[in-house]
Amino acid sequence: MNDPCLPVAEILRQQQRFLVLSHFRPDGDAIGSQLALAILLKNLGKTVAAWNDDLVPTKFRFLPHSDLITAPPATAQDFDVVIVVDTSVWQRVGVAANRIGRRHHFINIDHHVSNEKFAEINWVVPDAPATGQIVFDLIHRGGFPLTSEIATCLFAAISTDTGSFTYANTTAAALRAAAALVDAGVNVGELSRHIYQSYPYARLQLLQMALADLTLADHNRIAYYWVTNDMFQRSGAKREDIEGLIDHARSIDSVLVAVLFEELPEPNRVRISFRSKHPQVDVNSIARHFGGGGHREAAAARVSCNLHEIEGRVIAAISRAIADAGL
Repeated sequence: MNDPCLPVAEILRQQQRFLVLSHFRPDGDAIGSQLALAILLKNLGKTVAAWNDDLVPTKFRFLPHSDLITAPPATAQDFDVVIVVDTSVWQRVGVAANRIGRRHHFINIDHHVSNEKFAEINWVVPDAPATGQIVFDLIHRGGFPLTSEIATCLFAAISTDTGSFTYANTTAAALRAAAALVDAGVNVGELSRHIYQSYPYARLQLLQMALADLTLADHNRIAYYWVTNDMFQRSGAKREDIEGLIDHARSIDSVLVAVLFEELPEPNRVRISFRSKHPQVDVNSIARHFGGGGHREAAAARVSCNLHEIEGRVIAAISRAIADAGL
């Protein structure tokens, strides 16, 4: 399907029972896009459910109607339409995948280059800076009303995935969308205060512990550190508090790639986050080598491994990518 916008818009108008999903461990783009669609459908008089295994992170609970997002139910439910946003792999919706009975339409809206196109309609735009940008286009081109509540959710989605409009993925279209969203009623100061200036003290303690272990490698072009289960326990931080910690390693002037290793609660499981500052170093390709994926500048993987071995393997893979890029 060359342009899914109008077919998707028609499905939104014609069908009645909707489920909107996003990936577990959701970020601002996932939550903002999911809520924007759920609110739009509610405003259209539809029956809407929105599920996420991990619910809404604390710092995004100020978003309008954040209580629309609930945990998946214990038993399966039927829907006319299932829409999955900001999710490149179907398994990343978690338990929700097993709570869907019959469905007539299955829509995948995403911007990850690693998207596996698992649905009936796959609206995947790798050049889009955020899934929220695609949802904005759906609302604009589909002729749907853009309320201040929807605009606030979409601004949160686009802002967080562009690093508050500072990352290389910030496009002219993203800035035009942001202007339109502000015109629709977004209070940028209030939104920024909630998202970027309201971290719990426990997160700062977690960062302090992680930075104490920061290591530079490959002539200071790679920076990495660990966040362990023990650090979470000692700081009192939540798993959601890890969001954005990798940016401190990326901010070092000599660094081309930053890596954050997160020890997961499950034995011998690690989540690896990658960030690239150089256009020739594609961390999506590196993450895919470890069973993950994402974007050229930002990607992640979850691996079952010996914790003492994975660090060396990952750093070696990044060093090879830097060398292959001729840097």
